[in-house]
Amino acid sequence: MAAELSAGAALQVEQTLAERFRWLVFPRELEARYAQDTSRTRIQQLRQAGYAIAGLINLFLVSDHAMVPDRFEDALWLRTLGFTGLTLLGLQVLGHIHQVLSRELFVASSAVLASLIHIYLCLTSQSDNAQAYMVGLAMIIFYTNVFSRMRFWVVLALNGVQMGLFALACVQFPNPHWQLLLPIGLVLGSTATFTAYYLYSLEYEDRHNYLLSLRQRELNSELTIANDELERVSRTDALTQVANRRHFDEFFAQVWSRAVHDNERVSILMLDVDHFKQYNDRYGHQAGDACLESVAQALRQSVRRPGDLVARYGGEEFIVLLYRTPADQVQAAAERVRASVEALAVPHEGSPLYGRVTVSLGVASVQAGDRHASPQRLIQQADQALYQAKNRGRNRVWPQVEELVS
Repeated sequence: MAAELSAGAALQVEQTLAERFRWLVFPRELEARYAQDTSRTRIQQLRQAGYAIAGLINLFLVSDHAMVPDRFEDALWLRTLGFTGLTLLGLQVLGHIHQVLSRELFVASSAVLASLIHIYLCLTSQSDNAQAYMVGLAMIIFYTNVFSRMRFWVVLALNGVQMGLFALACVQFPNPHWQLLLPIGLVLGSTATFTAYYLYSLEYEDRHNYLLSLRQRELNSELTIANDELERVSRTDALTQVANRRHFDEFFAQVWSRAVHDNERVSILMLDVDHFKQYNDRYGHQAGDACLESVAQALRQSVRRPGDLVARYGGEEFIVLLYRTPADQVQAAAERVRASVEALAVPHEGSPLYGRVTVSLGVASVQAGDRHASPQRLIQQADQALYQAKNRGRNRVWPQVEELVS
């Protein structure tokens, strides 16, 4: 089917379902969508019906031989080469007719042709059974209506044409046998009426089910969006909009498993805001929240590689996961983070050294396939490195690249 419904189309679906569309017509936008969504199935259905009707019409040759034997040679040519040949040819071009009404009328024209052939054989035959054989039109009506399942309004017009042709044919007989022809007319009218009612019911049900499917698809889409948003919220820190601890833990487990299999390097940057308690005490908690948001933004801008992850680890502490990154590039990434936060130039008069907001970073890096490597050990190493960075004056990265490589 096509793409998601617009808000207006979704409202139209509800209104149309409520109004019950008894005339079998949707509002313009929905009608166009219905035609588009059902086009391929409808063409396949019409082709299958066409092949079936072409075969069934040729079965009339048996009754032709019995009822109008003097016209059997004409019947043979008209039904096989005429009707069947034209029908099979038309079925090949049916898929190229995109306008719904034109396609339905194209199919209806084959029913008119079948009716004309049958009427011609009856009118030109000298057989005593010729007028009685007009009842064969009932089978043509039945075959066409039931097998093709054309749109109700097209079938209504088609059956009207067929009944009109029958009436004209009746008055063309040299000596019309009205006691026979009138009951035949009643049979034709009854066949057309009952099959048309059947088609109305089928089309109404088809359209109703289509609207229900659109509504269900819209509900599923809304549910998917809601679930996606719920999942995003459950994995995102509400304040800083980076990943939360839960997401980090799950993501780290997946990355570690892959890294062990491929013996790839996994690195952790652990950082926290220097003297953040003093910042909160001096500027207030709202300013503290804004500070953490700014730091998180600087982190996102500094670590952009696909496969890496920035997360809030707790309080003013953040953590960065780097996958398949050489040690020197890990060091460069850590220094880039430190510098980007310092470049924010957020005033911090409570900081005894720098007068602005800074961060300290601990770095740990390991080949996941190493014998003693583990996720817990890697985080512990990053945490210990962060402790060293603070003890060595803050606003720095520890260890330096030479020690990290070793």
